[in-house]
Amino acid sequence: MPNPSARHTKLPTGASPVKGVFSIDSDHFLGKKSLGRITQRVFVYAEEEEEGRVSLQTLSRNFIPAGPKRIIAKDRLLTDYLPEPSIYINKVVPVMGRMQQSLTLGDQHRQKLELFSAEFEYKNVLRLDEEHVKATFGLGLTYLERQEVRSANIVFRKIMMLDAAFQPEHKHLFNEFGIKMRKLGMYDEAIQYYIRAFRLCRTDEHLLYNIARTLYEKGRIKSARMMLARSLRLNPEFREAMAFMAYLESRERDGAPARPPFEGRAGSLAE
Repeated sequence: MPNPSARHTKLPTGASPVKGVFSIDSDHFLGKKSLGRITQRVFVYAEEEEEGRVSLQTLSRNFIPAGPKRIIAKDRLLTDYLPEPSIYINKVVPVMGRMQQSLTLGDQHRQKLELFSAEFEYKNVLRLDEEHVKATFGLGLTYLERQEVRSANIVFRKIMMLDAAFQPEHKHLFNEFGIKMRKLGMYDEAIQYYIRAFRLCRTDEHLLYNIARTLYEKGRIKSARMMLARSLRLNPEFREAMAFMAYLESRERDGAPARPPFEGRAGSLAE
């Protein structure tokens, strides 16, 4: 239900985009409606998007924005919700700062192959927000770097359940994760992962290329060619895919072709 005290919330002319904590009262019935109801205050993190819309996420008990985002009109936020600046400044900002610091340290340790220190920092983040996408990827990449397949599989299953992980802004993370799984022989997991990612990002030729690489290493040559063809339809100038397709065609034609074009080469998203 709307907060009566929020109905006249106004922002000054030329104000910065909305970003902060707001609250609203929510009614919950006790069993059957005849048993009565209680009113609970719900705190949300609000951030202004575009065209007068605002995204909302409920705050967790650790004062972290968590769960799916909900989009409402900015006018509705200012009418129905009550600003809570003290909670934002004293609770949300400090804990978000600690999380970002741990995430940055985790990434730095992982890049230096200080893998146990990286694991420690990523787990610090996940203790506060168990669905934190970048920390989950970071932890999984750390386990893959240490060749701990069982632990990596646990993280893989968790990632597959996080819809927020499969967004275009994270494509460099899921490409890196899939590449490392493939290199450890986790072919079925890598394919499952890439296909899930591609369903949510259908314009990424690198994903299709990496699916083709994984299928090739499983011995599924025909399927690998199909994926390469789809990759090249998206980007006819994709050099790695062109070279790989030429290799597969020469293998079919000559029977004993040269080595695959990617052998011994390090790439970026396509490796």
